[in-house]
Amino acid sequence: MNFYERQAAARLHSRWLIVAFALAITVVVLVLTACVLMVFVAREDIEATHGVGAGMNPLNFAMANPDLAVATALFWLAIIMGASVLKSLGLRDGGGSVARALGGTRVDRSTTDPDLQRLRNVVEEMALASGVPVPETYVLDDEHAINAFAAGHSPANAAVTVTRGTLNRLTREELQGVIAHEFSHILNGDMRLNIRMIGWLYGLMVIAIIGRTALRLAPGSRKGGAAMVATGAAMMVLGYLGLGLGRLIQAGVSRQRERLADASAVQFTRNPQGLKGAFLKIAAMPVHGRLGAGRVDEIAHMLFVPGISSLLATHPSLGERIQALDPQFDPRRLTQEAAEYLRAWERARGVQPPGSPPAAAGECASGVERLQSQLLPAVAPELALQVGNPDRLQIAVAREMRLALPAGLLSHMDSPPAARALMLAVLLAREPAARAQQLALIGAPGTAALSPEAGAALAAALPLADSLSPWLRLPAVLELFPALRRLARGERIQLSGLVMQLGNSDRSVDLFEFCLARLVFNSLIDELEGRQAHGPAALGTSYRPLGVLFSVLAWHGAPGDPAAAARSFQAGIARVLTQRQPPFEVPADWPRRLWTALTQLEGLNPIAKRSLIEALVATIAHDEQVTLGEAELLRTVCAVLQCPLPPLLPGVQR
Repeated sequence: MNFYERQAAARLHSRWLIVAFALAITVVVLVLTACVLMVFVAREDIEATHGVGAGMNPLNFAMANPDLAVATALFWLAIIMGASVLKSLGLRDGGGSVARALGGTRVDRSTTDPDLQRLRNVVEEMALASGVPVPETYVLDDEHAINAFAAGHSPANAAVTVTRGTLNRLTREELQGVIAHEFSHILNGDMRLNIRMIGWLYGLMVIAIIGRTALRLAPGSRKGGAAMVATGAAMMVLGYLGLGLGRLIQAGVSRQRERLADASAVQFTRNPQGLKGAFLKIAAMPVHGRLGAGRVDEIAHMLFVPGISSLLATHPSLGERIQALDPQFDPRRLTQEAAEYLRAWERARGVQPPGSPPAAAGECASGVERLQSQLLPAVAPELALQVGNPDRLQIAVAREMRLALPAGLLSHMDSPPAARALMLAVLLAREPAARAQQLALIGAPGTAALSPEAGAALAAALPLADSLSPWLRLPAVLELFPALRRLARGERIQLSGLVMQLGNSDRSVDLFEFCLARLVFNSLIDELEGRQAHGPAALGTSYRPLGVLFSVLAWHGAPGDPAAAARSFQAGIARVLTQRQPPFEVPADWPRRLWTALTQLEGLNPIAKRSLIEALVATIAHDEQVTLGEAELLRTVCAVLQCPLPPLLPGVQR
């Protein structure tokens, strides 16, 4: 199953989940309504009040009093849905809010803890290899079991959290397997499902909470106490029954997604031994990954391994998961093999050779160039299949790219003001007159002007921005997003507006300025709206947006050669529109038209997006070379479509 099929499956699961939870909520609401109506039926004065005879049951009473029955049902439905919405709104800030609620501590890039540095390095490498913004990283310092989870609504606001036990007990190879597993959840749309389930389950649980509170507050002897006790008991029982039904639905979906994440992690790393080793160490520990943090039951389905003991298994057994990685493994020998593996690791722990010193930036840059010749042949239709599926080569490239980033970048990766300053500095023109005009715009009243302190930070960031190699600009920007996401909503909007103003300061937006503005918008503003990752639209309904996109891409792949650009345009557009193709034309206001086109293409279904990316690659590869602009635009389009593209370096295809 490739990325697009997994995305389509996730959409199908979302629909079935909505139906299943709607049925569960309907059952709970109907039974609660019946319980309330029974109270009215049981009242001694019911015949005098409502003019009905003896032997009345809730159904007959509801038919005789439809307004009361409907109002009661709507009351319970409002409580459940209101609680779900409030819980979901509390998680709107993304995965970081979930991590902090469990006591997680954010891992700064400037940390001196070697275990935390290794964690950050692995997370950044996986993000660069996957083509997604670097997620925030958290550690649960008080948890000594081995466990982890990824949370968020989309890759733009994701957070990866691991326990201290994971850092202390896993080798880098094993840690990479765990992080690859969590990145699979990020890429496959599982996080959105998980966040939704937290909200829905809380809506069912709040009924039990209200019932429990009613029982505690019910008067023991006064009139009406017995009815209040009965109602409270019914609410509590029904609330927990509804919650149990919801957890049953949750567990069934979670087990399937965990199997897929294990398989994807192996596909990413091409190393099943890392993930297998992590499972064996978990099996060898008495706690088996269980966490002590409060409210962990709410996120049990999101964890790498179950964090609580439960009758409803949210994960396959460890033996089953290891056997899926190694068909020769016998689950009956799990305890024995886990103990042997742990003893061997503990013996080797004291004799491991020290790590090699970090390479110099120049050596890292040359390493990227060496790997470039291996990546460029991937510029073919097969590249679309690598979306959401980075392999070992791309992870190696990501490691080289991370090491090649200037050392000064580290000081900008944890501070939101410093990250904002570097983001803007990257946009400033090299030509002195144009740069002076942009700096004047930044300080002009009536614009999204920066404060004097922010202006000073921008000036300090200019040398670093000027030193960035062109092919490192977007990787460097992606490293800044964790810090930029911590800006207040108003500051995010201000930054996005300023990025657009700087790009248009000379009334001419170049391709990099467009790409950066769109990435900032999607990563810092658009994700706040919680949009669906994919829609139902087909390619045939997107005639005009496709014409704009392919025209702009072909033109920037062959600037100054309209005939060559037209041939590249035709090579791609014919793959997605077989009956009638739009003409090749690049409008003068192409940035505005392209922005609108990308927004419209977000609504394509996952399989249509695969065909679109294959066609875009065909346009790029038609002249057998990849320009920097083509690579940046393709990466931006894939980011907007929420189809993250692994590293693609500019150069001539061999």
